[in-house]
Amino acid sequence: MRVELAGGLGIGKSTLCRALERMGFNCIYENLDNNLFLQDAFIDPAKFRFPSQMWFALTKFHELNKFYTQDRINVLDQAILNVLAYTNLFFGDEDPEGLRLVQDTFAHLEHTMGKPDLIIHLECSPEVQMQRISGRGRSHEKAIELDYLISLHDEINRLMDVARAEGQEVLVIDTEAVDIDEHKIFAADLARQVADKFDINIEHYVDQFTSEQKLQKSELPLDNVAA
Repeated sequence: MRVELAGGLGIGKSTLCRALERMGFNCIYENLDNNLFLQDAFIDPAKFRFPSQMWFALTKFHELNKFYTQDRINVLDQAILNVLAYTNLFFGDEDPEGLRLVQDTFAHLEHTMGKPDLIIHLECSPEVQMQRISGRGRSHEKAIELDYLISLHDEINRLMDVARAEGQEVLVIDTEAVDIDEHKIFAADLARQVADKFDINIEHYVDQFTSEQKLQKSELPLDNVAA
């Protein structure tokens, strides 16, 4: 059972993943700091674009083979679809052979490990994303411009349309209506909905999490989820 979180920057993927982890989900996190090529790729794309993006593909192999657990709901905080969107933008029209190799590696990964059982698409306008990432002060995000967020948003939506056309199940959450950072109890209702889909009982985790969050007055009903 594999769930993958997709969407742009500043939309709450990591926050949602941490909340789901507290409710018994096995969350598998991507660590950008381990990518030895990434910083150099921004300085000299011609030399480091390919290895930086192949690192992401090979890391997904490692994550799924090492950390995937058969008897729990596994959640990737960065969907394979998401990484492909970044990769497509990073390559653009440059090095088509390198791009093909990275795409083929991801295709082989999905052939080997299967496609996700569910993609949760956290949706947010590029303008709101810009406000959020400006406020969180991450060094590697300082140079990001609105045009890039718009391109990323469009590419993720394009790949999401492809996923739907291939029969993948997608759950859309409007994170402008629900800022997950501010309303973490929303994750409890979402976790219950996902667990019910896989016929897994997580009520003990949900009750404990909900009680803690209600003390912080962060309750919010699950009324902005669309299939």
